[in-house]
Amino acid sequence: MANEPGAAKYAHIADALQERIIRGTYPLGSMLPSEAQLVREFGASRSTVVRALEYLRQLGYLEGVQGKGRVVLGSPPRRRPSPPRRVHEALHLAEVGHGTVIGAGRAPASPRIAAVLAIPVGEPVIARQRTMHGAGAEWLTLSTVYLPAVAAVGTRFADAGPLREGVLEHLERRRRLVASDVVERLSVRPATIRESTMLVVDAGVSVLSNLLVVRNSAALPLLVVDLIAAPPPPGIEELFSLRS
Repeated sequence: MANEPGAAKYAHIADALQERIIRGTYPLGSMLPSEAQLVREFGASRSTVVRALEYLRQLGYLEGVQGKGRVVLGSPPRRRPSPPRRVHEALHLAEVGHGTVIGAGRAPASPRIAAVLAIPVGEPVIARQRTMHGAGAEWLTLSTVYLPAVAAVGTRFADAGPLREGVLEHLERRRRLVASDVVERLSVRPATIRESTMLVVDAGVSVLSNLLVVRNSAALPLLVVDLIAAPPPPGIEELFSLRS
């Protein structure tokens, strides 16, 4: 991707805006310049600017406000020393014995997935979907892994059979890559009909959408995991130590 002019322009815009937010040039709660202003400033197409903005939104730097533009949320929370159990299991839990692989194969990247993977919309990706039942969890999770098709060469992500290791271990081992951190983005929305069927819940019930973006030390995305779950009424409960 580094050799693609469009991708390089996209990365330049995202990096520049991210630095301004971190430095306070765009303070918390302020409105970002309009798309038209950014198009003129960076000499880029509107689609390239929108991709950069969507990427920053997915990382938690800004949010869209209908009819007004995009508001700055400031820098995302600092990285925790270790991810919560739901994130750890999504990345490290072996497929064998912990769910069922529904399907795997090539697909065009949707605007949402293209934005977080920093690739053009429609570029081939490998999508791998399974139902997952984590250790001690009382509900099913629908997990879909996405990575660029070119990055999946030499892996088994497109195979129908279950992996005997977690998706992150598989990627790192097969591609000789090292993941540095993971960005988690949580939201709530109504379940689609297909999701309701797969998760065995009533149609339209509220589900937790959990998007994980695994990055390398340069903050470039390696892998995306899209998790959909319908937790029980008590919600999700976790215990965290306040002492190091």
